[in-house]
Amino acid sequence: MVDWARGAWLCACLGLVTCDTRPAQRAEPSCPPCDCECKGAPPQQSVATPVQPVATPVQQIRPEDRVAAPLAGESAEIGELVASATRKTNFNDGAGCLRDLDRVAQLDPKLDARLAVSRGQCEMLAGRCQEGKQRVARWYETETNMHPERAMVVAESLGSMRCRDGNSSERDQLLRAYFELSDGAYVNKKTPAECAAAIGVARKLIPRVKPQGPEDGQISGGAQALFHTAATCLGRAGDCKAAYATYSELYPAMPTVNDPAMREKIMRDSFASSIVHCKKSP
Repeated sequence: MVDWARGAWLCACLGLVTCDTRPAQRAEPSCPPCDCECKGAPPQQSVATPVQPVATPVQQIRPEDRVAAPLAGESAEIGELVASATRKTNFNDGAGCLRDLDRVAQLDPKLDARLAVSRGQCEMLAGRCQEGKQRVARWYETETNMHPERAMVVAESLGSMRCRDGNSSERDQLLRAYFELSDGAYVNKKTPAECAAAIGVARKLIPRVKPQGPEDGQISGGAQALFHTAATCLGRAGDCKAAYATYSELYPAMPTVNDPAMREKIMRDSFASSIVHCKKSP
C-alpha cells in the first residue's frame, strides 16, 4: 500500500474528518466513506453532539420600572405634544399647555418628570402660581444643586412672566408689574395703556410689599428703578408727555437741591439724555 493510502486508512480509522497525506503533486479523488476496524483500538463512530441552549439570566424588573418605551408613532406624538405645549405657553394658554403635558405623562412618565420647569410655568399661567413656583424651585434644587434661596429667585423670575391672577400673592403681582414695564421698555413694545396699567399696580403695591431681606433686589431694585423703567415703557409706546410726567413724579429725591427751577432743569436734562425715544423734552 502506498504511503498516501496508508495515511488515509489510518485517518478513517481514527475518526478524523479531514486528513490529507497525499503527495502535493498528485490530485486524487476524495476517499470514499468506509467502515473499518483498527486492531488495538476501539471502533470510532462520529456522533453529532447536540447543541445545548445557553440559559440567559432573566433581569428582575421592579414594578415601578415597568414603563413601556414609546413606540415610533408614540415618539412622534410626544414630540408634537411638547412643541404644542411650548407654543401654548408662549401664547399664555396655561390650561391647553397642561392638557398637552398630561398626555405626555401618560405616554412617557420619565420625560414628563424632566419637563418640570415647563409644567411649572403652565401651572402659573393657569392661575396656580404657588404650585408652579414650588415645582420649578424644587427642580433647580434637585437637578442643579442650586441653593434653595437662589432656586426660589429663579422660580419667581419665571413667575413674574407667567403668573396670572389665581393665587398670585401681592409680591407676585408686583414682580409681574416690574416685568411688564421692563419688557415694554426694552423687549416688546406695549401700548401706553398697558404701561400705565403696570405703573398703577406697582405704585399701589410698593408701599405694601417689603423686601424679604437686604439681598432681595427684585423688590428693592424694582422700586428704585421705577421712574426710569416706567418712563421708558411710555416713551417707547409713543407717549412722551405721560413719560415725562411719570419720570418727574417718581424721580429720586434731591435733598441738596432747594431751588425748584434747578430741580426741574436737572430732571429735564436727565430725561432727555436717558429716555431715548423722547430726545426732545415735552
